[in-house]
Amino acid sequence: MLRSIRFWASLVISLIFIALFLRATHPRDLASALEQASYWWLIPGTAVLFVAIAARCMRWSILMRPVAPLSPARLFPYAIIGYMANNLLPARAGELVRAYVLGDREGVSKMGTFGTIAVERLFDGVTLVLMLLIAGSIVGFEDSKLRAIAVASTILFVIALAAFYVLTLNEERAKRVIHFFLRVLPERFEHQAEAMADSLVGSLRSVHDWRPLVLVVLLSGTAWTIEAAAYAVIGQGFNMDVNFGHYALLLAAANLAIIIPTFFGGTGPFEWAAKLVLVGAGVADNVAGAFSIVAHGVILIPTTVLGLILLWSYGVSFKRITNVEVDEQGVVP
Repeated sequence: MLRSIRFWASLVISLIFIALFLRATHPRDLASALEQASYWWLIPGTAVLFVAIAARCMRWSILMRPVAPLSPARLFPYAIIGYMANNLLPARAGELVRAYVLGDREGVSKMGTFGTIAVERLFDGVTLVLMLLIAGSIVGFEDSKLRAIAVASTILFVIALAAFYVLTLNEERAKRVIHFFLRVLPERFEHQAEAMADSLVGSLRSVHDWRPLVLVVLLSGTAWTIEAAAYAVIGQGFNMDVNFGHYALLLAAANLAIIIPTFFGGTGPFEWAAKLVLVGAGVADNVAGAFSIVAHGVILIPTTVLGLILLWSYGVSFKRITNVEVDEQGVVP
């Protein structure tokens, strides 16, 4: 992993944003704000976070129907393992890890599973953009950087959503288009890549029927709203005079900021964007910084610890998942 370009690029990006986050706040003031916070609020905040994860597992169960009928409860451990891997590995490699572990243990298509995760991420992005625009229109975009995030992310996900539906509207056409571009590969790889692409296209079409589409949209909005509520609960321990709209804006900006490849679950961009929102809402620099660190810790630490325990209970070593890639069979270490 240390020889990977992704590793070093992610580390550099995180360090740049950590420097931006710390630039306007003296470490002594930050430590003072951390000392004065009430940490009892982390318990209900963490509980609310896991409710949001449960809602995402319900959504994933719907997306998995074309691949395999798996209940939300059965998918929950794999979702946690994916969060853990995203937290510890660079460039969101946890998405591949989740597909690999689930496919290996449940005997389902790893590439098909990865396709459902790609659809998840697409709907997450669209939901976060909508939350950013709605919350920003209510509480205001107090910083030009937030407006830049809003514009860039809106363009990105509108293009991605349109391309997704145009490409997968007709399954046979989608396969023909992908097969056409795969002809550039050497002949010995072309047939393997075509089989992988066909499996991927099948899973990507999971939301073309209006019933699952409505459920996926509702569950996406519900999950992210619940997570914003987790931030609001944690915020009670910092006595910040902000409303729920600011927490929704914070959640959307921070999570859109970590789309870029980063290290340790988006450490750096997350804190920078969260602090940006809170300072714009009138919160003191040191309190905004302290909240950003603690809130991100609540997102990272419980899922990382639980994910490692689940991985160990499945008899899979962490070393085994550090170089997960895609081959002709799907997603493998």
